[in-house]
Formats: sequence, C-alpha cells, structure tokens
Amino acid sequence: MMEAIFISTNGTYLEATLEIEGKQYCVMDELTLDIENLPKIGESFAFEFSNSLDEDESWESIFQSNPEKKKCIEQVSGWRYRAFGQIISINPVTVDCGILKEEDIIHTNDPSVVGEFISFTISRLGVYAI
Repeated sequence: MMEAIFISTNGTYLEATLEIEGKQYCVMDELTLDIENLPKIGESFAFEFSNSLDEDESWESIFQSNPEKKKCIEQVSGWRYRAFGQIISINPVTVDCGILKEEDIIHTNDPSVVGEFISFTISRLGVYAI
C-alpha cells in the first residue's frame, strides 16, 4: 500500500498536489469527495491511483517510445503525464512504471511482450484515499 502527503487542493475534481516518495505530483482531486475520510493538508494517507488513459496512441508509438528503459511518470502539463514502464504480465497486460502499475494499456495474449519497455500517456492522473 502506498502513502502520500496531501499538500494542497483547488477543490473536488480540480487540481490537487500530493507528495509521493519525496516528489510532488499534480492529480485530480478525488480525495475531498468523502468528507468523513478526507485527509487534512499535510497529513499522510494510503491511496490508490484512478487514472484515465489516452486511448488514441498507436501500438508503434507505445512500443517505440521508451528506448532508455525508464520506469517513471513525467508530467506533461497539469495532471497529464507520460508514463514509462516495463510489461510484467499479460491477461491483463500490466505495466510497472515504478510509482504505479497500470493495467490494460494494450490488449494482447502474446507472451513475447512481457519484459518489453513501453510508454503511454495518462490523460488524467487521479488519486483517492483508501
């Protein structure tokens, strides 16, 4: 289970800033939906990602855009990120991006993709407290 520190928010469903593993991330605020379990500014809390992915990327773009074999996410703008990772399993296809694991980036039953390094766009990085 991952932990984050709640730094700031512009309001529910707007931009919020969290610190995860010493780095700040801009996310969509899904934290303030539940008033009873709302983390306070500066407070550490357990969370899960709830991301929306850019589904218009080509197979070629996904498979050719991580030659450095990175495992991370890099901010493009706001809560939009480029994710870099390694495929660790199929059924569903799971990609290890370091700070997060994302499923169903692509759909395949071909085991030869396991171990491949890819990248893809997260159109909205979201977080909710658990």
